[in-house]
Amino acid sequence: MNATEFLKLSEAFLIDLADYIEDNDAESEFDVEYSDGILNINVFEQSKQYVINKHSASSKIWFSSPVSGANYFAYDEAKKQWLDDDKKELKNILISELKNNFNFKK
Repeated sequence: MNATEFLKLSEAFLIDLADYIEDNDAESEFDVEYSDGILNINVFEQSKQYVINKHSASSKIWFSSPVSGANYFAYDEAKKQWLDDDKKELKNILISELKNNFNFKK
């Protein structure tokens, strides 16, 4: 994947992810902010923060979680998903953690 493709795919993914969290945060548990390739998700009541951003040098998305720690995700062209080395999908990991730890309903 070239740099232009990476930037396009990662930007679209991060914006969609931010919109998904905001659209499904019925209880206003999270402060979601996307700017300059960095998605911050703050959990109000527990003072926890997720940081998800583009790492252009490696063409991966970096994920920092207060639950599972740090991880990198590469784009799998065949599956059209951002997967880690264990083939786990980034959005699924995030949503699962938000549901199981921080009262995310969707």
